[in-house]
Order: sequence, then structure tokens, then C-alpha cells
Amino acid sequence: MPLDAVRAADTGFYIGGSIGQGSIELDGDVDFDIPDFDEDDFAWKVFGGYNLGLGPIDLGVEGGYVDLGSPSESFTVADVPIDFGVDLTGFNLWGVAALDLGLIDVFGKLGAIAWDIDAVANVSDLGSIGEDDSGTDLGYGIGARFNLGGLSIRGEWERYDVDNIEQIDMFSVGVSFGF
Repeated sequence: MPLDAVRAADTGFYIGGSIGQGSIELDGDVDFDIPDFDEDDFAWKVFGGYNLGLGPIDLGVEGGYVDLGSPSESFTVADVPIDFGVDLTGFNLWGVAALDLGLIDVFGKLGAIAWDIDAVANVSDLGSIGEDDSGTDLGYGIGARFNLGGLSIRGEWERYDVDNIEQIDMFSVGVSFGF
């Protein structure tokens, strides 16, 4: 396939999906002797977008749904066993800037996530204590994609700056198809 045909397929609409690892880190509560929470789980996302195809520097927009899994951890506070877990999902919208290096592009993303988090603590002999929260916060990321016509294989890292959560990351690999 001629290189011009590969580059031409990088413009226009695309859809795709990725799988990887979601990482959620919460600072512990010193007053209640609750330990830090830093756990990983299977994560996935689906996305779609549009590339303008402006030459060596390409601009675009991308939106999608992300599920960062349900990481959990067991710990003991004052001799009471606690099983704690979180479930984080969201819809995101990105502005994407890519540098076209031929068959490979490197890109950066800046945008926002409308997130929903469910946190549950199962406390021995007391039952479950849960809290649901939602909001919209900043997200950013970097990645690279290998282009073969309308098919792209991509790897990326995303970070979401959600209030009251120390750190949320997603490392993923996926595919997208342009049309």
C-alpha cells in the first residue's frame, strides 16, 4: 500500500476499543488508621472520534466510555476486618493532537471525564457501608498508534484528576478503524 494511502486513511471518523489496566490510589485516613489504597484491575473502553488530517500535525476530537474496573483490598482497623472496593466508570471527551511520523503517530490528549464512583466497605459484623459520587474533572494522556490503512493499533496512558482521589490511571492497548 502506498504511504499516501496509509496517511489518507488517518483522516475522518474512527471507532475503536481498548483493554488494559486501571489503577486507583486513595490516601488513607490518619485519624482512623485506615491504610492507603493503591490497587489495579482490568479496565476497558470504547471510543470514537474525528481526525482533521491537517498534515504532519493532526488535530481531532475523541469521546468514549471507560470502565476502570473494580479494584479492592482487605485490611484491618482496630482488629476489625474490612473489605474495601471501588467501581469507577465515566464518559470522556478529548481534544487530540498527533504528530504524523509516517506509519506511526504519537499523540497527546486533553479533556474531561464525567465520572461515577461507587465505594463499598464491608465491615465484619456491621454489614456494608457504601458511598456513591459523581462529577466532571480534567483528564490528559499520551500515546502512539501504528497505522495500516484504516486500521490503527494503539497504546496509551491516561490520567484523570478526580477530586478527592489521589491518582487514577489507565494503561491500555487497542485498535481503531477509520472510515
